[in-house]
Amino acid sequence: MLKLQLLRTQFNNDYIPNPDSRNTTNLVNLSRNPTIRKKNIDTLFSLINKTFNSFLKIPEDEVRYEIEIDIITALAWFENFDVEKFPISEMLDIRIFDTLTKTTIQGPIGLNFSSYLRDYDFNVVLPKIIKKEATKEEEDSFGLLHGIMFQMQFKNYAEAGILDTDAIIAISVSSNRTYTTTQKTHPVLGINYAENGEDSFTANYFRKMGLEPSYYMASGMCAPLAFYHKKNELENRDPLQLWALIAVMDNIQKIYRPEIYASNKIAGDHFKPSLTDTDFTRPSIYYDREERDQTLVSQQAAFVKNKFLDPYNSELQKLLSNLK
Repeated sequence: MLKLQLLRTQFNNDYIPNPDSRNTTNLVNLSRNPTIRKKNIDTLFSLINKTFNSFLKIPEDEVRYEIEIDIITALAWFENFDVEKFPISEMLDIRIFDTLTKTTIQGPIGLNFSSYLRDYDFNVVLPKIIKKEATKEEEDSFGLLHGIMFQMQFKNYAEAGILDTDAIIAISVSSNRTYTTTQKTHPVLGINYAENGEDSFTANYFRKMGLEPSYYMASGMCAPLAFYHKKNELENRDPLQLWALIAVMDNIQKIYRPEIYASNKIAGDHFKPSLTDTDFTRPSIYYDREERDQTLVSQQAAFVKNKFLDPYNSELQKLLSNLK
């Protein structure tokens, strides 16, 4: 029987990355170097708080609201196996602290999404599918296990669930796609975009997690974010939750995709993101994308294979056959 456990780690100046955390996870990555860890964390929170307060029309020299972040890690294991608990996902849990009233408002969970299983799927299985080298079984089952494992974290899906609230994930739009504005706008999320062409591998992958894609560019942003959410679970969220979500993820993407999110140009009606664009303002926090793409992701894919997929192969196959 699959068992799940939730670990909660506050992301603040005392934060030290857990050895099991993915080194490419955004908040982990900017905290890896102990000599600049505190500076990076302080800089990130300063940017996030400035953005959030500006949404609420707080004077620029004031910081009434402060964003607090917990990293929530879901550990999974099967009973009666002598195998260590495996971190199947890491997400963020956001709180909004009102310094005037000294009260805390619950924000969204999700936002940044970290998954070793996704590393394996996108860096081992997907290249084989694209090159037409995958078996029919690999093609048919691509993303299914990941989707089931993700949904089983939630109490409204599985008895073993450990999370009460649906997650909303926000990531960068794809540099391989084109986006066009629609007639739809939202008072917080801003201008709505549609992804042109057939659904991408990423969109289909998230659908297997029970999540639908939406693309919005809020006021003050220069490019839309890609949101993944349960049906009707984005636009109807409390405005404070949405502002917090955007403030956190737009600033994180400025670090990791500065060519898109720190661009000196604002996305137009037809938008083709580019990671080779040079007209952007470089952020003060550096991210080594070359290390990520050439070294870390392959290490992480091997980690999930050796520590989770292989040891639990028989149980995972049963789980797939029972829940498909």
